Amino acid sequence: MTSVVLIDAGRSAVIPDDPDLPETPPGLTEDVITALLYRTGLDRSEVSELFLADPRCLPTRCASGPAGWSFEPPPLGLTTTVSASSARSVARAVRTIEKNPEMVAVVAATDFGARATGNHVDTAALHRQQQTAQLVAAWWDVAPEEMAGWARSSYSRSAECAAARDFADEIVCPAAGYATDLFRKPDADDSFRGGEGAGHSRPEGAVPAHPARGASAIILAGEAKANELGVGFRARLHVTDVIRSCAEFGIAPLDSGTLNELLAPCAITLGCLDQLEVPERFAVTPVAWIKETGINEYLVNPRGGDLAFGHLSRSGSLRSLVTMVNSLEATGGLAGALLSSDVHHTTALVLTLADSIAPKGWKDTVVSPGTPATVKKEKQ
Repeated sequence: MTSVVLIDAGRSAVIPDDPDLPETPPGLTEDVITALLYRTGLDRSEVSELFLADPRCLPTRCASGPAGWSFEPPPLGLTTTVSASSARSVARAVRTIEKNPEMVAVVAATDFGARATGNHVDTAALHRQQQTAQLVAAWWDVAPEEMAGWARSSYSRSAECAAARDFADEIVCPAAGYATDLFRKPDADDSFRGGEGAGHSRPEGAVPAHPARGASAIILAGEAKANELGVGFRARLHVTDVIRSCAEFGIAPLDSGTLNELLAPCAITLGCLDQLEVPERFAVTPVAWIKETGINEYLVNPRGGDLAFGHLSRSGSLRSLVTMVNSLEATGGLAGALLSSDVHHTTALVLTLADSIAPKGWKDTVVSPGTPATVKKEKQ
């Protein structure tokens, strides 16, 4: 089966979705994609399809949206497939390339903020998620001080990396207001609000996982196609899925057995990972992951997560993927996994660096499961 490779990855800076900050440039997605193509030496004509997570756009095969709705044309005029989240866009791109090894795909995602898209917080859904976060904290015995400590740690990790210019190679388009990440120190005493808004903030800073804005993109191709084009690639990318039977909004962790089942098609285990990126809209989630799997806390979101960058509902997974490949390269890591969950299933995006020694047991060719496994978690 075709080995899918990541040719390059980049993003804009991430800033809070704050009405006092400048509005997002409408061409931010296009600017990020153009900068990546320029950096890799690829021409737009060599890109076969764009896989996009952007609520402003319709797929090119769809003539019109609901009556009264207005949509933007896809960036760069590329044939476009639109998904609800960047994790789904990446998965669709990988599986399309596996079926058509001759194509080159760009995956992009953008969060323009509530004012630009007309999307506002669904208070009922947020309340359910807050209740789930409280249940997760009780189930995994996560104390408030542990969540507060993680919130502070996420912010400090990101701030330290920014000060050391560790994010410099990630930020490929210096758009006005989007040249430097803008972090807000989280309110560590408020572990369950999940980014309700500035009205709940304390003097020392905003609530955890405040809404944010930004754009990210990656370029993918089959390994043989990348070699044919004469472009290098930075990592191999594998995608697997597991279906979950309970609606936990991605807030609860997978158990170690299920996580290893998710990684098994790549012939890799939890112990092979040098980095694990997990959702961080609520501070309880990464702490519960650490308690459930026993993974070293310094391997989980090592350059900070949503609690520092802000919650990017569509582009968050892609932003994490961009950060992960740069982090692995900088630290000499061999493999990393990013977990993205919604109500129905969890997707794992697994990276191995192109110039690294493959982890023990690693297979260069991915075996994507045709039918994802169904998992039902029961407390013992």
